[in-house]
Amino acid sequence: MEASQMTTTIFSTIVIMLLSSAIAAQSSGDVGGKPKPTDFMVGACKNVSNFSRGHNEGDKYVSQEFCISTLQSDNRSANAKNLHDLALIPVDILKERVVTAGGNVKNMLHNTKNSTSSTARHLRICELDYAATASILNFCDALMRNYQGERSAGHDDDKPLFSKLPECVDKVYEVSSYCAIALLDMPGAEALLKESHQLDMLINLSIALLAPY
Repeated sequence: MEASQMTTTIFSTIVIMLLSSAIAAQSSGDVGGKPKPTDFMVGACKNVSNFSRGHNEGDKYVSQEFCISTLQSDNRSANAKNLHDLALIPVDILKERVVTAGGNVKNMLHNTKNSTSSTARHLRICELDYAATASILNFCDALMRNYQGERSAGHDDDKPLFSKLPECVDKVYEVSSYCAIALLDMPGAEALLKESHQLDMLINLSIALLAPY
């Protein structure tokens, strides 16, 4: 009997501890493993939405909800102090997604029986495109991380201006579009097209975050 009561007491204590941890996590804003959107993040994403409304048509439009959801996927967003901090997040996500997309294209190309078919040609375009996109992204990422503020009399002339950062990401969009165009003419490319669209959305988000500068 005493052993049963002790087991019940221990179980109740564990339940209380788990509930307390859950309540503490929720009150601190960490819901579902994602940081709570800060006022700065919400304001930045509102500006992103307004910018995108004037520059991105149809399904390329970056909503405030998409912006917040994407930034929330990285815990760094909770401590972001400026747009530079926030813009690094979609760029880092992009770097991983482009590598994945390139791998998917290579696998499909490997499984293509006729290496001279139109499908193989389209896939080779995407293979080259994603390789070039990854290289430019790595350059943009390094440029962004090297940014130390706008140049003035006391700043190093070798440091990039913030205004150059959106231009760099915009080049990523230009290069990645070759694959998207090629996929439109390829049957059975629905999954690759969806992946390409997701990359476009992340690129548009990055550009919109950097646009005010």
